[in-house]
Amino acid sequence: MRSGTGSSLRLIVDGRTLEAESGMTILQVAQQYGIYIPTFCDYPDLPPHGSCRLCVVEVQGYPNTPTACTTLIQEGMVIRTNSPLLQTLRTELLQLLLTEHPTSCLFCPENDNCDECMVTLRKVGVTVGCRSCPKDHQCDLQDMVKIIGLREIHYPIKYRGLRIEKEDPFFDRDYNLCVFCGRCIRICEHLHFAGTLTYKYRGSETLVGTAFDNSHLEAGCSFCGACVEVCPTGALTEKTRKWEGLPEQETISTCPFCSIGCQISLLSKKGTIIGSQSVDLPGSGNLCVKGRFGIPELVNHPDRLKMPQIAQDQKPKSISWDEAIQRAVERLSVCPPGQFEMLISASCSNEDLYIAQKFVRHVMGSHRIITPASQVYMNNLDAGVNLLGKSVSLDELKQADTILCIGVNTRYAQSVIEMELHQAKKRGANLITIHPEAHVLSPYADIWLKPTPGTGSSGRETELLRQLTQLVRSSPSTPRTGDGTGSTGGYSLSYKLIKAAYLLKESSHPVFVIGTEILDQPDYRQVLESIQNLVELTSARVISTPAQSNLLGAFLMGACPEILPGGEATVIQESSFSNGNPRVLYLVGEVLPSTGDPPVPTQPLVHNSGSPQLTNPEYVIYQNMFPPLKECKVDLILPTAAFTEEDSTSINHAGRLQKTKKSVPPPGEALPSWQILCRIARAMGAKGFDFATIEEIWSEIGDMVSNFQINEVVDRSLLCISFAGLSVKPSMASYLIDNDVTRWSLALNTHTNEHTYLGVPLTNWVDGLRTLYPDDETNTPDNRKPNA
Repeated sequence: MRSGTGSSLRLIVDGRTLEAESGMTILQVAQQYGIYIPTFCDYPDLPPHGSCRLCVVEVQGYPNTPTACTTLIQEGMVIRTNSPLLQTLRTELLQLLLTEHPTSCLFCPENDNCDECMVTLRKVGVTVGCRSCPKDHQCDLQDMVKIIGLREIHYPIKYRGLRIEKEDPFFDRDYNLCVFCGRCIRICEHLHFAGTLTYKYRGSETLVGTAFDNSHLEAGCSFCGACVEVCPTGALTEKTRKWEGLPEQETISTCPFCSIGCQISLLSKKGTIIGSQSVDLPGSGNLCVKGRFGIPELVNHPDRLKMPQIAQDQKPKSISWDEAIQRAVERLSVCPPGQFEMLISASCSNEDLYIAQKFVRHVMGSHRIITPASQVYMNNLDAGVNLLGKSVSLDELKQADTILCIGVNTRYAQSVIEMELHQAKKRGANLITIHPEAHVLSPYADIWLKPTPGTGSSGRETELLRQLTQLVRSSPSTPRTGDGTGSTGGYSLSYKLIKAAYLLKESSHPVFVIGTEILDQPDYRQVLESIQNLVELTSARVISTPAQSNLLGAFLMGACPEILPGGEATVIQESSFSNGNPRVLYLVGEVLPSTGDPPVPTQPLVHNSGSPQLTNPEYVIYQNMFPPLKECKVDLILPTAAFTEEDSTSINHAGRLQKTKKSVPPPGEALPSWQILCRIARAMGAKGFDFATIEEIWSEIGDMVSNFQINEVVDRSLLCISFAGLSVKPSMASYLIDNDVTRWSLALNTHTNEHTYLGVPLTNWVDGLRTLYPDDETNTPDNRKPNA
């Protein structure tokens, strides 16, 4: 949509003298001053379309009635927005629009008493009236009929009789209800490189849909849900809330499924989450498939843990919290510090992470707390953290003139990055992508540098970045068009490298986007060091987007053996680590990997003898919102609240402190993890765990972590503050760089999985995601079964 250019103009609208900026449309001015002009096709941030023509206005001196959404204002313009002529025109236009839309209930004389008069309600895949429409009381068309005062239609009704399309995983399509506003088509084109939707056929046969009648999945849809969100009628409806009706409450919160930390609006009704949507806040934007469609199924899953449980006769038995705390105390109080380990997820909140490390250190007298994220980084953690400390927000892409993406694939996970890259390309930015396989960005990038894994260092990201750095340092000249072309007409890798180096060298505002896929590279440390060299040479801004939603929070809260809250290092005596099986293994938001049949909870370990052995902890405490997987042996199960059910904070990829707000109560007797740990600590006689509110935890964290302050920001529900760059202390090197794992009794076999939350792939709990990720190795019938 056009915006003002700065200079002020005067105009008269319905007898009122108004001032507005030049470059605005009549509709924008009317909306700014609260003057209602009906429209279907107009939508914020989309270019004017003028297809519905309901926003026609009278302008003095104009021979016709122009559409307000496409007409720019001029100095001295005199406009009427609600004359008898306009009312007649809009009535006729609305009648024509309704000739192909079900209208019986819109004009029924019992409309107001419909709910009382109906005996049965047919909720099937056919259209029988607005009271069985999934958008009842949420439909723009329904509202407009009332506002305009339309009571009947004088034209013949033609019902299209189209089938309801239900093939795709997250939303259904009933184009019998479509009013051809074009919002869905335009929002898709606006957000993504490849538009999924288009107009099909011609004339009276015109329809909205995908090319060649493909499903959305076949057409390459990322399932961001933007088309569903902008649809003014029930043509597009999401499956999980199709018949839920209007939400009773909307809560602005933070999505926990990756490190970007998108702001979301949680929709709830009768104490249950029924949906989530993007929010119109500064720094917010579109959502990926997980945040847009995955939350209701996840938090409302019938297998959610609701009561503490113990294993009895190989089956879980529910117990009270008092008994659960007592059993935990009995085991923990006799466990030597060197034989206790806690494994905690980097998806946990700052409060959970802080209390967990305090519990391990102050109650158990140990430093044995670890997140799988640190195992992923292994000896590259110092390089990874140093790069994370330089990470900036996605807003930097708005000023970028050259963007280098490394290991970035945004089809489903972190698809909000694609939106920003798409907008940057439209503004004229150059896009360079380094990725070994065809991906979302490869057809649209100016340069695709394609390393070949497994063919030696010359084909890997490290070598590409090294060559690129050398070329930038040597001040390359722009290559000629014919340079480097082969017999097939494609450009050689050397030509592409020279061109990429030239673009980076000449760039005034370069930005590097570091994706999660480089974590799987065997020379990941070298890749990070190469990136760091190139960053220093080009003065580029860095956007690093790890898969873990609160990775920075885990480091800053001290959820690592040799890191205290605030990033301070501590010296750990070798004697505090013991080889062999841990006596007690405490899992917070994590699950145990399995190694086969008979099931054992952990992967092979390497002991001082060098011979692989299996570990089997004597006692396993499992604390999560999901049941443990069937093959994993646990002794005590403690149910936790979901992020929708508690107040908490996390730190996103750019170091911003973000707040998650409680929207609904937890199921059964589930509790936040920090409350469970505090209960156990108090029962063991520990001091300093008498936190009554989360604000008391924030105060204590603030005493140990610099700049950890919760400050309300005007007109935003988001609570935020930026952290300074986090760097790894030299005294931590023995742990962070050492490959020797002989002192550890628990070793993890980890890999980057961008659709995992609290240790479990979302495919285990969200049906639609199994369609998008059919090759997920954990997604097997046995693994999906809980331990019940």
